[in-house]
Amino acid sequence: MEEDIKRVKVTWSDDLSHNSEEERERERQAQLERELAALPVKPVYEPTELKALVSYIMEMTTIYDLRPEDWNDEAKFAIEEWITEPKALILCVYFKGDVLKAASDIPLSPVYDLSYFIRQPDYVFKAETFHDDIIFGTFVDSVESNIIKHLELVFAPFFFAVNTWPDSVKSEFCSQIHTFLAKLTDMYYKMLGLTVLYIPREGQNLTFEKASADRELVKRLEGVVVYWTHQIKSCIEDQSSVASQKELLCPSDEYDFWVYRHENLSSLLYQLRNPAVKHITKILVTTHSTFIHQFQSLCDEINQKLKEATSNIEFLQIIKQPCAILECVDDPDEIANHVPQIINLFRVIWMESPYYNSEARITNLFKALSNQIIILCRNYVKLDELFEGNTKKALGEFSKCIDCCKRYREIYELMAEAHSDVNPSSWELDIGAIFNYIDSFVQRCFDMLDVCNCMIIFGRIDELEVINKPMFGGARGDQFEAKCDQIEHMFHDALDNVRAVADTILDVQAPSWYDDILQFRAVIKDIEIIIENLVETVFEGVNHVEEAVVALYSLHNYSKRKSLKRIFKRKTAEVWAMFSDEVQEAKKDMVSGRGQYPTDLPSFAGRAAVLRMRKNRLAYLKKVMTDASVWLMACSNSEDVIMHVNRLMGAIDVAIRELFISWTHNLDEKCGAGLNKTLMRKSAENPGLLECNIDVNILELCKEAHHWENLGLDIPLHAYQVYNKSKTVFYVYESVLAVVKGYNKIIDSLSDDERQLFKPLTSVCILLFNA
Repeated sequence: MEEDIKRVKVTWSDDLSHNSEEERERERQAQLERELAALPVKPVYEPTELKALVSYIMEMTTIYDLRPEDWNDEAKFAIEEWITEPKALILCVYFKGDVLKAASDIPLSPVYDLSYFIRQPDYVFKAETFHDDIIFGTFVDSVESNIIKHLELVFAPFFFAVNTWPDSVKSEFCSQIHTFLAKLTDMYYKMLGLTVLYIPREGQNLTFEKASADRELVKRLEGVVVYWTHQIKSCIEDQSSVASQKELLCPSDEYDFWVYRHENLSSLLYQLRNPAVKHITKILVTTHSTFIHQFQSLCDEINQKLKEATSNIEFLQIIKQPCAILECVDDPDEIANHVPQIINLFRVIWMESPYYNSEARITNLFKALSNQIIILCRNYVKLDELFEGNTKKALGEFSKCIDCCKRYREIYELMAEAHSDVNPSSWELDIGAIFNYIDSFVQRCFDMLDVCNCMIIFGRIDELEVINKPMFGGARGDQFEAKCDQIEHMFHDALDNVRAVADTILDVQAPSWYDDILQFRAVIKDIEIIIENLVETVFEGVNHVEEAVVALYSLHNYSKRKSLKRIFKRKTAEVWAMFSDEVQEAKKDMVSGRGQYPTDLPSFAGRAAVLRMRKNRLAYLKKVMTDASVWLMACSNSEDVIMHVNRLMGAIDVAIRELFISWTHNLDEKCGAGLNKTLMRKSAENPGLLECNIDVNILELCKEAHHWENLGLDIPLHAYQVYNKSKTVFYVYESVLAVVKGYNKIIDSLSDDERQLFKPLTSVCILLFNA
């Protein structure tokens, strides 16, 4: 059984002076026995004593947000194990997540804070002496705090008590410790917003007479007082809050600063009343130190600065509520309702405050008000929604912000003028400093208005309407559409670059935006040049008004860009000029072709039909241009062109009416008498043949009447009676022509003898035809 027991591993000598392996083994066994004999016996505690020791540790544990219900059985058991194990030197209590842990080793993962308990090696605790025997403390997440605490309370007293070092070495070393602790204490508490003096413990156990006799000690204390003087001087001179690169100070921040300053000065005054500080001061006064007088004068000045802070808090309190109401405003349109009251309260502070009546401080108040307005406007604008496509909404938001800032400036100037009317030359504030950020913010809003418009024009991004992609006809249509795609891709790349710096767009403290917007505008300028070239190329293939209007409609979205309006205005003028040219051409044709008409139409109605076609063409072009005027850019000569069109169309109507009147005057009132003639007759020119005897004037009348009716004119009654039989007349006419043609064809095929032979039959036919 003994062979199965696992032996404790021990180190043993591997000295070559041993003569045999047996001797080394004997030595190793002897060393093992000595170590086993030296192991302390674990103590055995009474349950009440062990419970008391555990409760002591629980009460001495000081970590953040520790509550009685956080103590769990596992942690209590680990404490008991540590108490009963003299070999365990350290106990750590800490939170791992939300669970309280107790362990006899240092945690491997980072923790927020940690309470530690240290014992002497192999020491057994007793309940009655536990508090005297234990070493304990708390590490927090601040490295500076831990260093200050341990160096000042643990190590420094040992160094100050050393008597074996030469005086010069000890003095230099202790001076460096004081300097290090003073600077580290100042830095640590400055990060917390406090001014805390490092009070050295050296010399506190000596009377001031004895301490004054130690010249090296006095020199070290003088160094500490010099640093105190620097700290107090910095605290006194800190009379205005300073904004970081990521914040804008508001009127409420100005009030909070003076509250903080009052608290800081009060705490500094409290520290100066510390007996240790008074003891050091008395030592330096006794030794007639040259540094103590400036320190004492600064201490006296603290009371005056504290009085100033108290007065400023009282006066700034009157703007606290109005500014708090202003901070809750959601709509920039409402800001102007609150600004006059706040400016009036600024005037009250300016006129009544004994310490806050300087132009510099009132200027700072107005700058803070400007910052507050900028913050409210910045919170109102939703840039993420803009880049998601809500361009029209963003246009309204930026416009509201611009109007708000302009209204704020108008109110300021109006109230400044009213104040100066009562007290001339009394309102002389730095307007540039007050409105510097406001002007910068307004400019950025204008920049974003430009970006929004470009998103609509070049990116076709509009949440309220669908903007169709430009479409072109003709052989080069695909080429033009590809160019439009290139424009859109270029713009989206530039927009992505703007979106990447969205955090700096409305941050008036970030100057990098000016470079970003310049890059964006450079791309937009390139796009505009491409569009200008595209417009010129598209219009090279335009031959008539309709094509020009379609081309302008395809490119119409680009015409909304202010810098492109010039070329689109020029092209619009060209379209109207093309229309005007067509009008003039129609006028010339009307004059030169007054007597011309198609051969298949009658004389009067044919000329009227030609005029009507010209009028319809002009009416169609007029409608095209009139309908396009809804979206087409305004043109200076458009009204003149329309006037000329209307006149020409009126002249055409007059000419048509005159032709109709001329036709009606040429009509015989007895035109129907021609219907009583025989249908056929013997040809006088060609003996033996027949001719159609239907009155040609009747046929012409029917044709004229038919076309005049189509032109919408009323046919005279006597002519209408003939025209009403036009179907029958034309049917008979066609039939007679067919008979005559057939008869003449047969007769032409007969010789003279054959004609004599068939004369009786042909005579009968003629009689039948005329019957």
